[in-house]
Amino acid sequence: MLVTTAEEIRAYVPTSVYSGEKSLLTLIEDTEENILLPILGRNLYNKVEEYYQKAMQDYGGVTSGFIEKEKLTPEIRLIRACQLPVVYLSLANSTGILTVSLNDGGGLNQVYTDGYDKADEKSVSRFERDAYFKGRRGVDRLLIFLEEDARSKKPLFADMWRESRYFYLQGDLLFTTAIELNRYLDISESREKFISLLPDIRYCQNAYIVPEIGETLTEALVKWCTRSIKSDLFTGENNETINNVWQRTVDKLRMTLALYVESRRSEKARKYSENDASYAMANARKYIATNQEYYGDYIKDSPLYVPPISDIPEGNKKSPIFDYDNPDNALFVLSPQAFNRH
Repeated sequence: MLVTTAEEIRAYVPTSVYSGEKSLLTLIEDTEENILLPILGRNLYNKVEEYYQKAMQDYGGVTSGFIEKEKLTPEIRLIRACQLPVVYLSLANSTGILTVSLNDGGGLNQVYTDGYDKADEKSVSRFERDAYFKGRRGVDRLLIFLEEDARSKKPLFADMWRESRYFYLQGDLLFTTAIELNRYLDISESREKFISLLPDIRYCQNAYIVPEIGETLTEALVKWCTRSIKSDLFTGENNETINNVWQRTVDKLRMTLALYVESRRSEKARKYSENDASYAMANARKYIATNQEYYGDYIKDSPLYVPPISDIPEGNKKSPIFDYDNPDNALFVLSPQAFNRH
């Protein structure tokens, strides 16, 4: 566990006169198991417990009363970042339990302390709400701390954190991070909200994007977003042009994906979200089809791919399909009157 003393609880709840050492441990342990462990992953959680035990031996505690700001290490900062949401969410999720007591007869009594006025229902509700939102903001601060470490030149916790589903980088999606999604869909840059939207993002990408542009091209664009794609396509003479085309392609597809995700969120969906998504998808398709020479072999199994005439076997050559979206194309139509003149 990462919270084991009354001093640690009082550090986050300044008005607390709580002095018990053990009575809240079960509630705190439950919060760590249900909220903190999924965020960190088992390996990192176990490692943070080791950091905590060592700090308790070396300093006697991890709060500012034991460790001065000048002596803060990344490990201590991580412990504190974990403690804040654990304390607040333990209290917020257990307000009802903490305000009543179980008596010998099995009945329930209101809990209050001699010398203090009993908190009314409104005060308890306000405390519960404040503790909950501080806890949720604390979760986001923890995720930002871990993300900043993972993005640094010499990350300390990224290898262990990578096993968690909360790891900041999503390697199979066009939206690889919360910051990227926030450019197209307002989530207040909340990392936790981004994680909660991943099922919707993944569904919309597979249901709407992949069938339209092809699986190979989608995977290549995702790898390009994470700079993990390896191809001579990006090292030739036209590499700058090609990268610009791929960037614009990703931008258009991300807009499309964000609108489809928005249409699935009842609290955020606008009346025309899905129509806007369809329009954005048509715009992205047209852009890809117009610039197909910049995608190399990745586009060849795409429904949008049109092979050059020279690549088509002689017996299979057909008249090109009329493109209604091309403003340079026109249809010449003779009216019936033109035939009747003779």
